[in-house]
Amino acid sequence: MVAEFDQDHAAGSEAEIAEAANQSTATPQFIKIKSLLRVSHGRDLRLRDGDIIIAIDGELNTNDIDAFRALGAKAELLEEKLLLTICRGVVVYDVFAEGRLGADYEYADAEASSAAAALFAKHHMGPKDHYQNYEALRDIHRHVVLYDTGYSAIATIAPPVWLLQHRAWEPMAAVAAAYATSYVVHWGVFAATALLMAIYFHRIQFRLIRNYSLFTEHYFWHVCAARTAAEAQLVCRQIDPKCEFDFSYVGPPELDSAKTSSQEQAA
Repeated sequence: MVAEFDQDHAAGSEAEIAEAANQSTATPQFIKIKSLLRVSHGRDLRLRDGDIIIAIDGELNTNDIDAFRALGAKAELLEEKLLLTICRGVVVYDVFAEGRLGADYEYADAEASSAAAALFAKHHMGPKDHYQNYEALRDIHRHVVLYDTGYSAIATIAPPVWLLQHRAWEPMAAVAAAYATSYVVHWGVFAATALLMAIYFHRIQFRLIRNYSLFTEHYFWHVCAARTAAEAQLVCRQIDPKCEFDFSYVGPPELDSAKTSSQEQAA
């Protein structure tokens, strides 16, 4: 009887150890940002201390810290982009990184890694080439200006139309005045002005909208990669339930919505 009990107890202990090992293997210990350098790519992407990097290009990030640093250095050398999936509190979102983040890292504990893995399991990922970085600038009233950082042919072909889409009224008025003045002077001057404008807008693109947003007292807040503006707005709304957009795809914020502590920290 005693021998049978010892055998059963040993078998049960072995099963528990095996189950714990399987769980440890199934859920990797993710890399977490410990701190960011004052001037770094990670700060440009609006990453924060405590953000967990749970996936790269849609695959779970099972790299150790040294391997992750090497991967960032390789991407920077080859001028490639890494699609990072970030867990911040209860919010999971994606962002393109163009190399090393300029951060010190540590490993998230088992509980945080398990929670992040569970959130990632619910996070739908599409093909990498369908994503584009979006920048969000927010003012003190939580009004958000959101724009994608990709190339737009409309900006080159028809700058006033592109400015109208982004509600950049002062730059649009200046461009229209330049067109009108040059046309009055001579058609050749108008053609030269249109050509120079096309070259200028081809080169500057979203940086003009960024600078104009800063002029209207909207400040850098968040960067995320998304397939559509609607997805990007949804990420912003998850981080700050009170934020507002022009031409909103996610509706107005709920006036009496209560934030969780993690959302307050993320916002």
